[in-house]
Amino acid sequence: MHCPADDSTTLPLRCPAPAPRGRAPWRGCLAGIALMAHAAFAVPAHAGADGVSVLHWWVSGGERASMDAIRDFTTGRGIAWSEFSTPGSGTARYTDVLAARVRAGRIPTAAQMIGYDIHAWARRGLLDDLDDIAAREEWDEVVPDEIQRLSKWQGRWVAAPFNAHSTNWLWLNKHVADRLGITRPPDTWADLIALLDRARAAGVPPIAIGHEAWEHTLLFESVAAGVGGAAFYRRAFVDLDPSALTDAVATTIFDRMRQLSGYLEPGYMQRRWDEATDRVARGRALLQVQGFWVDGELRVRGLYAGVDYQCWRFPDTQGMVLFNSDQFIFFRRPAGERAAQLRFASALMDRELQTSVNLRTGAAPARVDVRKALFNTCGRQAIAELRGANMRRTLLGSIGMGNAHPSSVKIAIYEVVTRHLQRRIDTPAAVAALRQAITPHR
Repeated sequence: MHCPADDSTTLPLRCPAPAPRGRAPWRGCLAGIALMAHAAFAVPAHAGADGVSVLHWWVSGGERASMDAIRDFTTGRGIAWSEFSTPGSGTARYTDVLAARVRAGRIPTAAQMIGYDIHAWARRGLLDDLDDIAAREEWDEVVPDEIQRLSKWQGRWVAAPFNAHSTNWLWLNKHVADRLGITRPPDTWADLIALLDRARAAGVPPIAIGHEAWEHTLLFESVAAGVGGAAFYRRAFVDLDPSALTDAVATTIFDRMRQLSGYLEPGYMQRRWDEATDRVARGRALLQVQGFWVDGELRVRGLYAGVDYQCWRFPDTQGMVLFNSDQFIFFRRPAGERAAQLRFASALMDRELQTSVNLRTGAAPARVDVRKALFNTCGRQAIAELRGANMRRTLLGSIGMGNAHPSSVKIAIYEVVTRHLQRRIDTPAAVAALRQAITPHR
């Protein structure tokens, strides 16, 4: 992922003081931003009365195709479009750029956001109220409750969700798998280990992964869900109840993570997530444990689901959907710009747009009433399983993507997981640190 040039790079990207360990690096500066933002409405934000300015982090090949779909649908409705992008997937780098823009008065119409970071901005009174359009278009009726929990602040809509990625997936190069005689999804942990052993014995790196903590935590959350089940996952990581992390369950989770660390492709700490995807796409590694955005990356490389690659659920998580929903938050803007802003919110929630953009991302639409016939086999499976998990209450926020709990907890868990994966702490220390990471937040 390169960092595209834009005028935000001339601004200071960090808040004046460092945040305490375990807190989002930008959270402390939001309070100071709030007063500036209220006074900044007179400063141009590259939009105007008939347009929208959008900040996002979608810069990889598959992501760019998806943002193009949003842009084309928006301009097709007669709304002028300007955009600024920086890589970061909701991390400190991305949020620093957004915070710098707000401080300088260059407030976008809308900004891509995920998980509890939405609430961090809403808490400061910076976001517009979308309740009127949400009621008129019946968003409550078509968006799963767990996603609504993130889209709303104090019961009112402040964000428009347009997809629901799932993170507990195995992405396999089908040609490599076929050559190794791997033709069925691993149902259990033992099945997965046997599959990885077969790849290693054949000289094929079993698991491709990148260097970032969020990637390591996606692996962790799939292992945790498989070990403890949906009720455990909700209690431990959504409700943040440390008593759920019994020694037996937590030790098994980290022991399995330690076991998987032996199957990671060498050099992973020098690799980005999309470079790991490329390793799988080229047959240089067997599989990647990643979110559904990988489907978009493989498709943009000209590969076909069921022909060139397989999408299988992580073993023992069948029936569970660990989700990450991409959303746009909408900043309070002058009255003259609000009409275009609301038209953009309406466009994002349109069934046609959610079909078009998610045909490219590979994700399930955030709306549960979108027809799945146009999607590939992986997409149809994702949509069906999202609907089923929504009904069974096994739709659960991703730890790694910040959809399960506030950012401060996410960052604390990142540190525990990535240090353990790199063998910098042992399993007993990791168990204690994980319990400590969630305990203060009850």
